[in-house]
Amino acid sequence: MSTLVEHHVLASHYCEFTCRGDVEISTGFLMGRLLHALHITMVNATPKHGRCSLGITFPQYRPFEAEDYRRVQPQADSDSSGWPLPPIGSQIRLFARSETELQAIEWSRSMVGLGDYIDRSAPRSTPRTVDRFAAFARRQPKGSPERLMRRAMKRHGIDEAEARRRYANYSIDRCRLPWVDMKSEGSRHQFRLFIERIERPASTDWGFSTYGLSRSVGLPDF
Repeated sequence: MSTLVEHHVLASHYCEFTCRGDVEISTGFLMGRLLHALHITMVNATPKHGRCSLGITFPQYRPFEAEDYRRVQPQADSDSSGWPLPPIGSQIRLFARSETELQAIEWSRSMVGLGDYIDRSAPRSTPRTVDRFAAFARRQPKGSPERLMRRAMKRHGIDEAEARRRYANYSIDRCRLPWVDMKSEGSRHQFRLFIERIERPASTDWGFSTYGLSRSVGLPDF
């Protein structure tokens, strides 16, 4: 059996989520809401001390450009509201090893209310003709303001407002990777989840973080 077929046996089905453009709500904000909801869903579906059995890809992922997050007039790479598509794109594909596994997902209550802005497909079979695979992994920049603020809050017992005031003028070499703006479920802190796309061959390994990310597992990228 070829490596390609073996991989398709693993990532045999997927659901596709697509954020619809809205005049008042940017695609970037909706992607944050969607990934947060998927994260909670995956936390609930992952056994204690185990790995998540659901992986995600970002089919519209592209390199970051400085102008990407400015409001512009509608153009070729913008959604219908005039917001430019963020580098992370407007879609997430959720892969599983079977259609039954996708059908059995108990969706988080965080998904409630997103139906007005996000389309979710029924489970689909992964195309057999895919010849490109990639892993999507989290990258945590060293010395980011968010990490320094969390450390200051813990060490010095200050609140988030004070921490933000102290680091308001702090600047570093920014991570030039696409990101999703997230909020911690526990601490409620805002943070940026930077996503790195890594070319990987088809793999028979399986298992992801509760964000559906992995540095080693290549998923179909089409």
